[in-house]
Amino acid sequence: MSNKNPFADPSLISFAELQQKIWINDRLSYPRRREISSAINTVAAWFNLPLDMIPASTSFLRDRFNHVHPDHVNVSKRRIQNVRSLIMAAFRAEGITTKLAPYMTTMSPVWRQLWNVLEGSLYHKTELSRFFRYCSNQQINPTDVTDAVSTSYLQALETEALISKPRVRHQSVCRVWNKCAELHQEIGWPNISLTVPRYDERLYRIDEGLVSDGIKQDLDDYLIFLAGDDPFSAHTRPFKPRSLDTVKGHFWHYLSALHYQGINLKTINSLSDLVTKDMFTIGIRWFWERNQNETSKHIGEIAWTVRCYAVKHIGTDEATTAFYTDALARLRVTQLGLSDKNQTAMAQFDNPKTVETFVSLPPRLWDKAASMQKTVCAKRITRKAHLLVQAAVAIEVLMFAPMRISNLQSLRLDEHISWQANRVRINIPRQQVKNDQALDFLLPESVSKRIKRYIDGSRRYLTSTANPFLFPGQNGKPKDSSALRNQIENTLWKEAGIRLTPHQFRHAAAKILLDAKPGHYEVVRKVLGHKSLSTTYSHYAGAETQAAISLYDDVIIQQRQRRAIEPKQPHQRREPPFMDPLQIFGGKR
Repeated sequence: MSNKNPFADPSLISFAELQQKIWINDRLSYPRRREISSAINTVAAWFNLPLDMIPASTSFLRDRFNHVHPDHVNVSKRRIQNVRSLIMAAFRAEGITTKLAPYMTTMSPVWRQLWNVLEGSLYHKTELSRFFRYCSNQQINPTDVTDAVSTSYLQALETEALISKPRVRHQSVCRVWNKCAELHQEIGWPNISLTVPRYDERLYRIDEGLVSDGIKQDLDDYLIFLAGDDPFSAHTRPFKPRSLDTVKGHFWHYLSALHYQGINLKTINSLSDLVTKDMFTIGIRWFWERNQNETSKHIGEIAWTVRCYAVKHIGTDEATTAFYTDALARLRVTQLGLSDKNQTAMAQFDNPKTVETFVSLPPRLWDKAASMQKTVCAKRITRKAHLLVQAAVAIEVLMFAPMRISNLQSLRLDEHISWQANRVRINIPRQQVKNDQALDFLLPESVSKRIKRYIDGSRRYLTSTANPFLFPGQNGKPKDSSALRNQIENTLWKEAGIRLTPHQFRHAAAKILLDAKPGHYEVVRKVLGHKSLSTTYSHYAGAETQAAISLYDDVIIQQRQRRAIEPKQPHQRREPPFMDPLQIFGGKR
């Protein structure tokens, strides 16, 4: 189905047609028809689209349902679930979906027997329930389950289910099935293992065994040079570990592209042989074609990394240097201001209600965690409550001390956090910050008290070792950055209906500050730790545009209201078309 035109598939009907079919479906009772029709109207209201512009397609609906939050539509979470269920009931009633069985469908005896094996394992039952009902509905026995069945189940999920991330759920089904095969084989589980697929198309890096030792050694030597470990031959500005990892990653992506283009990297012994004009063209073309003959930020960064090695490190002739200059002019993406994604994130805060929800979220999360611990004693719920407290602390730190996720993850109690009276001071030296600008934040006393409670309580519960990090992980290490990022993002969406990455907290801070204090770019610069005001202005010039537009709207509305209550005046002679503007607005020369 076309993303631009969901009705490109002639087999698709609209919600308007679906509603008409439901009303004349005699197999459904009148109350059921009325209930489904109401759900169809509700979805149209939530999406703010007319019925004839909504296709009866799960792929179209899935993404939009993922952006429907109870707070946005003023309903409960259960109501959203009920509406989704009713839409799926309509699809089944009209034969739009046929493979996935409803939740209450009775399984066949062989699948019911296998289901009973899972008694007491709620997680395994939850993950496998839909798959069991699918196989039962398709008359597939447990002993007939194969990778082909697994693939057909995925296709059913993508075409007939409204669940978010069907591929992720499919991976989980395969993993849980394999785990159960290990645990329960002796009591009847089929000795069948399913392949757990990898869906991330960006995972294209090749194994190091496909690359010669000479190339790997040249790359290692280059990274040592950039790190500045040798004071006599070092790079003038030593790279930070994170930047070195980025350079290494870019080169391995480049080597992988050459491999997929048919270059045998085992027969080439020098990295310099791979940065010639011909090799560069071969490698970058793979990225270009893979991206539908368009460049991207990722492609531009890889090209720049290869160019720096060729031109700056080993040196090239004038023709090759000119070639790289011309190529980079076409490949590098110049981003003026914020990206569309970041602008969308900031636009959420045009709504004063969203701002209010955002700033009040951490205390509400603390209250929710406290109520969870009071009412339930189960270890699973207790851990969930402590993780909610951890998320609240992470969100509040980012709110008052907007920093990059790498710095947040690496915060140490013995290095970055100190106490000034009853207030937490977060100080990160410039060497540990991406732009070499030290970060120094003195948090409010109320925030500091909650951080102290977290350190003394939930943090101790979540780590069993003498871990020095504010957000501890395993084996004395900080919490994985991806795990911390997902924890923050999921909590924000679930509890507040806000889509925001940890890095976008910086944009949110600028937006909220500039809306309250228009033009205070220097204040924003200091809060975000930018080196120059030009950086701040290039990113956030116009961030307060909506506030300015609202002010203008107020002027127009006030003018209309004043016009409505003013008595009509007798006709007066028009003023000359070129009056002094100062006279028009009551000014003085």
